[in-house]
Amino acid sequence: MSDSKRRTYGIIIGLAFGFPYSLISQFINVWSMPGIPLHDLPIGRVAMVFLTTLFMAVMGLIIAWDEESFWGLIGSGFLAVFLSSLLAFINSGERQAVTSFFLSLFTFLPRLIIYLPLGLFFRWLLGLVDTTGRAPSSGLSRLLKVTFSILIVAVVGGRFSQISPEAKDALQDMNALVLEGMSAVAKGEDVPEPLIPVDGFTSRATGVYTLEWSSDVDSLPVTRPVAEFGVTESLIIVRFENGYRFGCAFTPPTNIPKCINITRVR
Repeated sequence: MSDSKRRTYGIIIGLAFGFPYSLISQFINVWSMPGIPLHDLPIGRVAMVFLTTLFMAVMGLIIAWDEESFWGLIGSGFLAVFLSSLLAFINSGERQAVTSFFLSLFTFLPRLIIYLPLGLFFRWLLGLVDTTGRAPSSGLSRLLKVTFSILIVAVVGGRFSQISPEAKDALQDMNALVLEGMSAVAKGEDVPEPLIPVDGFTSRATGVYTLEWSSDVDSLPVTRPVAEFGVTESLIIVRFENGYRFGCAFTPPTNIPKCINITRVR
């Protein structure tokens, strides 16, 4: 296979894998929880799908650039770690450059190891589409094999972005609590008990809001029950379009959260 043809195949494979993978990973929680106003990333889900697809195309190009696979795998791995760190920095809204730098540094090798299998997968697909020395009649079967392989890996990989059942329950309970509280305020009634410690809810909790799930429950200064071993606790951050926000900590099996105002999130 010529260099130009191999590199073109690399780009096509990257695009073919990147689009379904990024689409599923970015929207699987939205699809699985209709009606729940999930918080969107600063870049936006649609933009993330586009950027991830483009990145996968570049990754496929790097992997296919040379006949030898070693440097392509290493180069694509380094690029993946760098870009993922950059996107995480932008989406988190983090302004502590030193903290972000050391966090990226300490997680560099683990993330590089995670991306290497993807590079090997791309290289294996390139081997399948390489018709050098093969009978033309086997082209259709190879195309089907490549297509199904891409879809299977993309779907399985994208599903890893789906939140846990405990997190899903917490988001649904939080949404119900916010709606109940807003309805009580509109009727001139008392807000639900978990919302009583939240200052300003009766006056500022109006309009459109979003919910964000986080595992960083310890960052919320509330006293909560001691979680049993293996239990997934949830921090739900409620953001209103007027800038008002508060957080609630959920500790299963109870669905009654501990809530309080927050002035800064991460």
